[in-house]
Amino acid sequence: MRVLLSALFTLVLALPVRAAPVQERTGKEGAAIARLQARVEADAALPLQDGSRSRLMLQPEPLGKGLVVLLHGWSAGTYQYDELAPLVLAQGKNVFIPRLEGHGYRHPDGSADASHMVKPWERDRYHIFAERLYADVKDLGPVQLVGLSGGADVALDIAAHHPEVQRVVAMSPYLGTQDGRADTIFRVFEFLDRLSFGQSSRVLERLPHDWGDGPPDGPGHWNHTVGGIYALSCYGLQVTESLRGLRVPLQLITSRGDRAASRRQFFRAYDRAGGDRLHGWFDFATIGHPMLSKHNNPDESSIQVLTRITLDFLRSGTRTGKRPAR
Repeated sequence: MRVLLSALFTLVLALPVRAAPVQERTGKEGAAIARLQARVEADAALPLQDGSRSRLMLQPEPLGKGLVVLLHGWSAGTYQYDELAPLVLAQGKNVFIPRLEGHGYRHPDGSADASHMVKPWERDRYHIFAERLYADVKDLGPVQLVGLSGGADVALDIAAHHPEVQRVVAMSPYLGTQDGRADTIFRVFEFLDRLSFGQSSRVLERLPHDWGDGPPDGPGHWNHTVGGIYALSCYGLQVTESLRGLRVPLQLITSRGDRAASRRQFFRAYDRAGGDRLHGWFDFATIGHPMLSKHNNPDESSIQVLTRITLDFLRSGTRTGKRPAR
């Protein structure tokens, strides 16, 4: 089973960036900021790995040019926006980097604790998380969303259900697994789950899986279960179905070298969302799934390209690239 998805992404660590002093805010905006600050404070009280906690970076008054929500990848942490978040803040926007559902926990000895991550029978937690997150941030709009891998699934989920979102950047969304054998097994378990009211996939939670060694300088859940990947894959398929006629402009960023996320699902999602008429698709040639952070991607030039594409799209809606050939 460890061969299931023989490639990988890693991710992890936060950013202690200081914005200018923030004046007190009232009304809907003040209430929204209080909700996000409560999320940050709640994380501070939990037994979490360093660098995996939610982060909030605010502009001074006036409120700024809206809010950008940065969503990290599955089994990773908020660290991966160390480089990008200050650049978004410099555009005059507020920045919120939430810890994904079930992520970041550690045991008393400091080792990663993956027991809180979403199980196959509770995969609705991802959509519930997406809806609650948007409810917390919507009054700080215009809201823009950026996500990588599982975080991109959440960003797309929000955009599909809330067309008032201004723009969304999805980097290597995990809409299904690239491993053909795993994909076949997961589809079988989806069928069996329908017959057994979700009981069949419980067996997958007993099967260990790991991404291999994580980055030496950051947290993450590199050892987890096949059940966790199954839950994420099922969520990704649901998100794909919800994208028909997506009205929120999308910048998709992928790579032909991605060995984790399903390339077939990239095409299906992009076509359902409306294709090149409204959206852009930039496709790298060789970089792997965890494309955003220097902790995971040794190709600094590709990180620079990805950063430029993302910032241009957030700033002005400039789309880069078109639907590639298969």
